Amino acid sequence: MNPKYRRLKGTRDILLEEVERWRWCEERWEEVLARYGYGEIRTPIIESTDLFLRSVGEGTDIVDKEMYTFETKGGESLTLRPEMTASVARAYLENGLSRQPGTVKFYYIGPMFRHDRPQAGRYRQFHQVGIEAIGSASPVLDAEVIQTALACFDAVDADGLQVLLNATGCAACRPAYLDGLRVFLRENRDRLPERFRRRSEVNPLRLYDAKDETVQALLAEHPPIHISLCDACRDHHAVVRGVLDDLGVDYQEDPTLVRGLDYYTRTTFEITAERGHKRSSLCGGGRYDDLLAQCGGAPTPAIGFSIGIERTLRHLGDEPVDPQRSRQSPVDVYVACRGTAAQRYALVATDRLRGAFRVEIDTTDRSLKSQLKSAAARGAGVVLIAGEDEMASGQLQLKNLETGVQFPAPKGEILTAVREVLG
Repeated sequence: MNPKYRRLKGTRDILLEEVERWRWCEERWEEVLARYGYGEIRTPIIESTDLFLRSVGEGTDIVDKEMYTFETKGGESLTLRPEMTASVARAYLENGLSRQPGTVKFYYIGPMFRHDRPQAGRYRQFHQVGIEAIGSASPVLDAEVIQTALACFDAVDADGLQVLLNATGCAACRPAYLDGLRVFLRENRDRLPERFRRRSEVNPLRLYDAKDETVQALLAEHPPIHISLCDACRDHHAVVRGVLDDLGVDYQEDPTLVRGLDYYTRTTFEITAERGHKRSSLCGGGRYDDLLAQCGGAPTPAIGFSIGIERTLRHLGDEPVDPQRSRQSPVDVYVACRGTAAQRYALVATDRLRGAFRVEIDTTDRSLKSQLKSAAARGAGVVLIAGEDEMASGQLQLKNLETGVQFPAPKGEILTAVREVLG
């Protein structure tokens, strides 16, 4: 093919057998989330740029470096969604769901977009499954949300997980901490790499996310944020820990865990996994009680998480499949045909089978030997053979690929015959 038509850097095709694995995971996640009371939401992949500038926050890598933003012919600035929480908050307000009683609980599965450096398990178009629970300020809900995330991992047999937990304060106690952190960073400006100096003024808390040993060594000399919690935040965090203990959830306190988005308040958490000698984050979430008010709604407490699908599959040992080596989708019944007339005959004769089985009718006009090889490669249990003799007698030859036994079956009894073989 012409090289200029190749897929974009940082994106990949997911097809055939790999899609089957994705669907297997998605079905299990949907079952778990339904049991926890979540209903699906689907939002547009493009939103107003202002939505993400407001919610994600200036001084974050997402806003400063990673958003795919473009201007329409009418001069409107739009952005491919880099994360889902802001979109769900917008949908919650725009559709009048604040009038719903109790807690409104959504789950989503879909693609996100960030201009990140492509590497193993990380793409510029990537996929997440996540939840948002809007309307409750209870710390018990925080623990349940963490429990929900762990249930999602358990449903796909993920192991070797570690829960990291922190409390990042609220509007009452965090500003004073940020002021003190700014003063500390100004006093040590010469020790801070130049590329982080602007962030130290605009959004100093985000420095805890920096993958830089010099920055982390400097921050280790400053008191962590949980030291400055107000009584309400401290009590909230104590209840979260207590409920997790009641549930038997093993977790580790991480005072440097602030997450990479501006909207988090109080509870933040990550779920990491070890693969080889490296530990990576598979899931992150937390409480965002101020976000809906920032988007123009009434003050509304909320909490959520997102799980990286590509990273999770990689942790499960499912390496990306090379599409050029990928097999075709599996079938139950493969119909081998000798000529166009036989293909037409077979299509009508086997139509009822598709109500119960996966059926492939070969229309390539290849040799019978080649068609039988394809049937085996597709995992078929039964091959039906159609040719001139079968058309004349109103039958099909049925071959059981497990036993090798072959016999004629009347066209009107094909469904019964296949069921007797496949069960």
